[in-house]
Amino acid sequence: MYNVFIVDDEPVIRFGLKASVDWDAEGLKLVGDYPNGEEALSAMEEYHPDILITDIKMPVMDGITLMKKAKSKFPNLKVILVSSYNDFDFVREGLKLGAIDYVLKPTLEPKDFVQLIRKTVEKIQQEESIEEQLGEITETRLAEERRQMENSIKRAILSGQQLESGDFPDWLKGKSLIVYMELNHLSQIEEEFGGLFKSFILDEIQTQFYKNQSNRVCFPIGDSQMLFLLGDERHGLQIVEELKMEIEQETKIDCSFSYMPGTNLDSIKESYLLLEEACGEKFFDEKRQIFQVEPSKTTIKSNTMPSLNMEDSDDLTELFEERTGLWDSGLYSEEAIKNDACHMLTNFYMNQVSINILVERCRGMESAETLSELISQFRQDIIDFDDLILENKKKVSTDNELVDKALDYIHKHYTEELTLQRVADHIHISRNYFSIIFKRFKVKNFIDYVIELRVNKARELLKETSLKVYEVAEKSGFRDVKYFSKVFKKLTGLSPVDYRTESLNKRMD
Repeated sequence: MYNVFIVDDEPVIRFGLKASVDWDAEGLKLVGDYPNGEEALSAMEEYHPDILITDIKMPVMDGITLMKKAKSKFPNLKVILVSSYNDFDFVREGLKLGAIDYVLKPTLEPKDFVQLIRKTVEKIQQEESIEEQLGEITETRLAEERRQMENSIKRAILSGQQLESGDFPDWLKGKSLIVYMELNHLSQIEEEFGGLFKSFILDEIQTQFYKNQSNRVCFPIGDSQMLFLLGDERHGLQIVEELKMEIEQETKIDCSFSYMPGTNLDSIKESYLLLEEACGEKFFDEKRQIFQVEPSKTTIKSNTMPSLNMEDSDDLTELFEERTGLWDSGLYSEEAIKNDACHMLTNFYMNQVSINILVERCRGMESAETLSELISQFRQDIIDFDDLILENKKKVSTDNELVDKALDYIHKHYTEELTLQRVADHIHISRNYFSIIFKRFKVKNFIDYVIELRVNKARELLKETSLKVYEVAEKSGFRDVKYFSKVFKKLTGLSPVDYRTESLNKRMD
């Protein structure tokens, strides 16, 4: 809605101008009518004017002066002059200054005045459209330049390709603050929202970052990591703390960071590796989430654990509790500890549990983000495997039958709130055991299977019905239409609307 100001020293003229137009019906807001330019100009401080209808000759401040002052503050302001027959010289001056048109008081006709108002509104809308198009062109060009810059830096990190400094803005050619970020609690994110959700979070972080930091660079460097180049920033820790707070408020996801001030682009690969290693310290110090790279203080941990003799041990729990003392000593690397844990688990259960299940649980331990999480997971694995061995001894149904029964339930209830626990309860087995056998048979985790099932149903509905997109989302089991659209495009390559259009075109051909 555009704001309109009427200014004339004659009350009867002001009344006539106000009464000539149904302002609401024209999509306009009549802010007020004023007897002179000075009062009108003062009111403009509070309300941004879009259309000014002003008499030329008035006491205190005339219309031409008002027009000059108002347009100096609001360059896109559209002005309609109100004049008498003997004001033509002033009208000509007003038109030169950019007035849209003028009306004569003696011959003012409501119908003609309404048409002039509509012409003025159309002029505003045309200019807004041009500005929007120019803005989109500029934004597209800037986005393409950013993408090229991001890809060049990413190639330098991943392949060691030499960077050409001429391809970068001046602020990046000198020393820069580089920040590395990792999403925390990845297993929980994947189990609750599916594997695709991580990329949505990174996209959201990048989009929000560029809204506030258009002259900085950030990009995903893995499926759950991002790199930020923030220029020659002096207060590294403060900036990273602010960045962390903004990201976590926006995404509701915990993140860990490492940072390195004063880094040059020509050593970007080496800097990245140091940042990645520094952030990895959260494995041993889970209470910290921000780490500064300090090469001179780096302690090299051993990648080899002392040999482990399991031949005489029949109690894995006791052996494991002894081994955690070594893990917690600070002498061994994260990789060495995880390898040690997998070695213990596989050797103890090699002849009792399927090799596929053992491999899967070892992968789970490899993805543990902290030492306490690894220890907790190892203890849970012992419980799960002992339960699994017991289940195998007494179970009546085969794993195939259990999975078939679960799939039948999933396909009947996929539009409802489905969880791993709910389906496991339905087939009367533990949640962990169901997770193991489901992934073994379907080669994907439970939530990713459900998401794919829902998207396939959405594809059918888009092809065969005229339901609106939000109705398709609801009938496919998605509660959030925005999330549905993101998932659908990620899995099909097309938005729901484009998918429907393409399907219709293929049918017509």
